[in-house]
Amino acid sequence: MKKINKIAIYASLLVTALATGCKKEFLEVTPETSIQADQAFTSPDRINAVLTGIYDLASNSAYTHDMILTSDVKGSDVLIVSGAGNYNRFVTGYQYSQSYTSAEPLNYWTQAYRIIATCNQFEEKLPPVASLTAAQKTGYFAETRALRAEAYFNLVRWFGKPYTVDPEALGVPITLAPLALTDVLPLRSKVKEVYAQILADLLFAEANIPATKTSVYRMNKAAIQGYLARVYLTMGNYTEASKYAKLARAAKPLSTGSALLAGFAAPTSEWIYAINVRTDDNQGFLNVHSFYDPYDIGYSSFRANDAFFNSFAANDIRKQQFLVNGVLGARRGPEGYLINKFDFRTSAATNTVLIRSSEMYLIEAEAEARLGLANEAAAKAALLAVQGRSIPTAVLSLNTGQALIDEVLAERGKELYGEGHKFFDLLRTKTPIVRTATNGHWVALNLPVGDNRLVFPLPQAELNANPSLKPQQNPGYAN
Repeated sequence: MKKINKIAIYASLLVTALATGCKKEFLEVTPETSIQADQAFTSPDRINAVLTGIYDLASNSAYTHDMILTSDVKGSDVLIVSGAGNYNRFVTGYQYSQSYTSAEPLNYWTQAYRIIATCNQFEEKLPPVASLTAAQKTGYFAETRALRAEAYFNLVRWFGKPYTVDPEALGVPITLAPLALTDVLPLRSKVKEVYAQILADLLFAEANIPATKTSVYRMNKAAIQGYLARVYLTMGNYTEASKYAKLARAAKPLSTGSALLAGFAAPTSEWIYAINVRTDDNQGFLNVHSFYDPYDIGYSSFRANDAFFNSFAANDIRKQQFLVNGVLGARRGPEGYLINKFDFRTSAATNTVLIRSSEMYLIEAEAEARLGLANEAAAKAALLAVQGRSIPTAVLSLNTGQALIDEVLAERGKELYGEGHKFFDLLRTKTPIVRTATNGHWVALNLPVGDNRLVFPLPQAELNANPSLKPQQNPGYAN
């Protein structure tokens, strides 16, 4: 009999600080009991609890928060400090020294497949429920398929080569139904096959998500369209990327410039999808805001490198995201500039935005610019919407061709840093990752496109559980 652990059904218990040890270590108390999967679908309340549990799995600090932060430090704009005060967190990612026994590959792989497995249980157990109409069931399936697509998108981007580099390369195993102990465990599917499944799930979700589902903290139509825009951009399908970016932002107008200085802890008009955090159920010091906090309240260990800080114009309101204790361009030690984009002083219960309208404008701008000269007017208009919000004197770009694309990518960096995009932008645009000490980095790098270190290894624990995957380990990680 298949079981779903209770943690995948009910919201996680309060994270409690250890009485001893470093101030930033936490003990998560996990329920030891479980319930039969059949019992989890016996009432609307329990069905909703299953959904709540899936979102809870996705909000885990070792998963979504960690992936956002790892993408940031693997990029070129943000760095992690090298000192002991960071407790060595994210240093492996920053140095590109991950191995098949590293924590990040194991955590991302395990948590994503927990989400997928629970969504698959949902697909199997919900149809026989007599108390729900067919329309209600379809609405639930729209939500769980969007969540499954989100998990596969995370997996294939970390463990497979970029679609724009090699869609024929190995991606990740695809499972669309619960696995029994006697089932043959799946092998890795191709990158293009994983993306095809992601699109199938998202397009089903878009077509069937009920209009009544509008919460920014749950999969809603705009959130699903936002993911479609991201996926199509990642695949290099610029016509569809622009189309879905426009749809996703249609009812989510950009917020004011001053809202960019409010700490990214509460929804604004442009938030499309986010993680909801409560005071009695949060990740404590292990969330995005803690690592970016410049006041030494949280981990306070993420910094902007010199070139990135200097890329902001003096009259760009986002320059004030580096204003700390009245000092613009404050430092603590020799490594990088302190960042005040995310508020951690008010509370550890900080919501985390995952999709914003500004990202959709920039997807539209890049996609239209890449579609050629005839589309550049649309690209410039979308770009100006973001630039004009931050710089009142901004005017329509005079750039064209590759120079316009480069301008959009630079704007993505300034607008979306700290939100988990930079590393994947470098990968999909086939940009070598180059760092020099003159830009404030303490680890110099020059990783060409296709370097083995740009893809995570399959975790050893998974290879132990499924030995048939051993011949499919990613290159450069012999084990």
